[in-house]
Amino acid sequence: MFKTLISIVVVSFLFIHNLNAQTDQVVGLRENTPAVFALTNATVVTEPGNVTNNATIVVRDGIIEDAGRRVSVPEDATVIDLEGKRVYPGFIDMYSDAGMPDLGSPPQATAFQDIPEEYMEMLQGIMREEVTEDAGRLAAHWNPQVRSFYRSTDVFRPDRDAASVMRSQGFVMANIVPKHGIFRGYSTVASLGNDDAGNLIVNEDVAQVLSFSPSRELGGRYPTSLMGVVALMRQAFYDADWYDRAHEAYRQESGLEQPEVNISLASLADAVFKEVPFIADASDEIAFLRAHDISKEFALNMWMLGSGDEYKRIDAISQTGMPVIVPLDFRQAPSVEKPEETMNTSLSQLREWYLEPENPARLVEAGVPVTFTSNGLRNKGDFLNRLRTSVKRGLCEEEALKALTVTPAEMLGVDYKYGSIGEGKAASLVIADGNIFDENTSIRQVWVDGNKHVIEDEKDVSGKYRVEGEDILRNAVIEIKGSPARLSGSLTLDQESVDLASVSFDNQRMSFRFKGEDLGFEGNVRMSANYSEGELMGIGEKGDGTIFNWTAERTEEITKEEEERERREAPDLTLEPLYPQVEYGIREKPEQPSYVVVQNATIWTQGPEGKMENADILISEGRIEEVGRDISVPRRAEVIDGTGKHVTPGLIDPHLHSAIAGGVNETGYNMTAEVRIEDVIHPNTVWMYRLLAGGLTTAKLFHGSANPVGGQDAVIKMRWGGLPDEVLFEGAKPGLKMALGENVVRRSGQYPNTRMGAEQIIKDGFLAAEEYGKRLQEWEDDPSGIPPRRDLQLEALLEVLEGERKVHVHAYRQDEMLMMMRLAEEFDFTVGTFEHGLEGYKIADEIREHGAIPVVWSDWQSFKVEAYDGILHNAKLLNDAGVVTSLHSDNTQIATRMNWEAGKVVRTGLSQEDALDMITKHPAIALGVEDRVGTLESGKDADFVIWSGEPLSSFSIAEQTWVDGRKYFDREEDKERREEVKEERLKLIEHLLENRN
Repeated sequence: MFKTLISIVVVSFLFIHNLNAQTDQVVGLRENTPAVFALTNATVVTEPGNVTNNATIVVRDGIIEDAGRRVSVPEDATVIDLEGKRVYPGFIDMYSDAGMPDLGSPPQATAFQDIPEEYMEMLQGIMREEVTEDAGRLAAHWNPQVRSFYRSTDVFRPDRDAASVMRSQGFVMANIVPKHGIFRGYSTVASLGNDDAGNLIVNEDVAQVLSFSPSRELGGRYPTSLMGVVALMRQAFYDADWYDRAHEAYRQESGLEQPEVNISLASLADAVFKEVPFIADASDEIAFLRAHDISKEFALNMWMLGSGDEYKRIDAISQTGMPVIVPLDFRQAPSVEKPEETMNTSLSQLREWYLEPENPARLVEAGVPVTFTSNGLRNKGDFLNRLRTSVKRGLCEEEALKALTVTPAEMLGVDYKYGSIGEGKAASLVIADGNIFDENTSIRQVWVDGNKHVIEDEKDVSGKYRVEGEDILRNAVIEIKGSPARLSGSLTLDQESVDLASVSFDNQRMSFRFKGEDLGFEGNVRMSANYSEGELMGIGEKGDGTIFNWTAERTEEITKEEEERERREAPDLTLEPLYPQVEYGIREKPEQPSYVVVQNATIWTQGPEGKMENADILISEGRIEEVGRDISVPRRAEVIDGTGKHVTPGLIDPHLHSAIAGGVNETGYNMTAEVRIEDVIHPNTVWMYRLLAGGLTTAKLFHGSANPVGGQDAVIKMRWGGLPDEVLFEGAKPGLKMALGENVVRRSGQYPNTRMGAEQIIKDGFLAAEEYGKRLQEWEDDPSGIPPRRDLQLEALLEVLEGERKVHVHAYRQDEMLMMMRLAEEFDFTVGTFEHGLEGYKIADEIREHGAIPVVWSDWQSFKVEAYDGILHNAKLLNDAGVVTSLHSDNTQIATRMNWEAGKVVRTGLSQEDALDMITKHPAIALGVEDRVGTLESGKDADFVIWSGEPLSSFSIAEQTWVDGRKYFDREEDKERREEVKEERLKLIEHLLENRN
């Protein structure tokens, strides 16, 4: 019932709105322009793959009356001969904000900005009572980024300039999307004609638009990070579901307290219920998969606005089944003219420049439904050229046309009238002088709903012109290149040449400008002229405001052959796929041999067997089967000679901030337990490979320390080349980051401002979580009344209280660590770790009795006030007191040499075995994965490192690093990869330079 009320109000409003243009009072003479046309002798592409030669299209009142080879021309028709021309269905842009207003940057924008007045009526209908303006405003979402109520239809104002540029590329229609917010609201489909909004809008409320980029113009403190955006999305979807169920319960059962009325949640719930498509933007291929995870969690009908990077993970993306709106804003070629520029150009940049034009073809080949958009192009007039480049790079012409016409028409629900040419369809057509995908073809006309728009005149204005009639420019040579739709040029005077800017030719008039300083004049010089039979006659204005007359005569034509030579391209390259597509990316996942045996090595088990000389280790299908001496070698086992080598468990860093996209801190509020690192893992960083090269196999990725209650962490394995869900350590104990000390009290204007305030905000969160848990239990015992709202923030805190999630506390000072242990004991849980713990040595006995694990630096101290009492012997003193102690890096570069960190604490008096425990066994305990990794024992994961010498020596290097019984790093193979990287970079740079020349 609730959804029905919304629909009635909205549809009623739209019906009235769209009739306005047809019910306007006529002022003056009525227009009776003949509207019957016969387009004859054309080659008509009625739909992709269906071509009719010498065809006729009859158009009456904007609708195609008939089309085909044997079509009679009506007596009242205006005949237009299109001999030599091709007619295509008009193109559809699937994602455009043309005609959408900007909010500007108000100093204090609110959540209630731009709420249409008609929603007040909707609220009155729902609440059965009068709604004041203030009450209506309170019905919006608490976060200004949640604008699911917003409707493009209500604010769309045709942008004639933008529409003209889009028509020049063949577009007759666009899916108009709102521009602001995370939940941006509904899109509307509009024709790109020159008319009022009411006559252009074709289909309303087509899709809800999501963005992973908050709009700062809207105000609001939260979210400030990508993980915060994802958390807000998830919470909003859960709230919308609760909102719908809560109102349904309220209507069904009397005596219940009325749930809040919230226009944002109502619109969102309605969209999900009706399976309205959600369009989510993806900044790269990992963001694409992130959005897909959200669509799976909430069973959304999702379309993706692509990034152009989909080819990098085409297999995973094709498996999502989601259609992709493909942009063609290809990356600019890196600058490699100078040696120093080349040194700063990565293989990843070069590959992206070269491979991005192939993205549409690879998507189509993988069976992904594809449409196109001009969104992202700085110059929308480049769209067709970019598309033609993709066709050259493998995109089938028929599939390209399908992606411009049939597919978007079907997705937008307008295929009954658009997307193909036939009887009863709208006369929205593209008329070109050849194959639309040929770079020499020009669009001559675009018809939008029967209205003709001339795009390009037949005249060829390219050539060299000699200027006459103006003393300062006399005998200057103006060179014009290209077709009227895309002109460029230069002006040469006294052997000095300057490029022309904004060269255009429209309605027989040419215009351009150039920098006068380059020729000794002041400011910019602007010139325009009428064109007639190879002659130009016009006016100009100098930078000082002086107006002058000028004429020019074409003295030389530029032949097509000359233009072809200028456009010639170097031969295509063949690049093997890499995962990820950066230096040292791999072509496939490393093989997992059935058996691996390392023989005659010194094995540091870090388990009961201790350090074993001249020993063997047997690996079977990714697990350690046996560690000992003289182990029998199974048939077809891979045997590694470990003579003189040392083998250790894979190193573990329990505190790292690498491979996290969109910021490691969500600073919007002092409590953000709902945000999750696992939502923003971005394993495409070359640092993961470098960590493997240092023997690191496992790490915990942490939220930062900006707030008392931060976010949920993620434990990963260094499975180089894996996707985010593939690098996650399965079954690892989940954790929650908290922070004390200086970091959390220095954010201006946000509570807490003191250390005791930090304690209270954490305590308040736990008290709220307890109440939340009681409410959930009550509902489970008696599911009646208003259902409880799922609160992702309190849910994470409740998991701590129930022992399902560890707490990891950023703390330096002993007094704060004592406070946190007492607070934990008050709520009957144990602190998992104290991160950094510089003053841990002062309270070693208390930490041991509580059961927390200090995760400390080897030698960082005194870098800020609360770190002044840090000492080099901290780890040693804690270990001597019987405290399970771990080392950490908190720094990506340091994490590549964790064996050095352990080597440093040996200098304080620790044994090598105890020091190695601090980067293997103990961090495994801290992460709750000690049953899987941290020691070399039977049944554990085959994560191990083969070292060239004693592992804690700064002279030793990791020769091989294995994860799950797969060799992810090999020093010898690395040397080969370095050469491959070098050769491929040189090949791409040569190709780039040849293209430029």
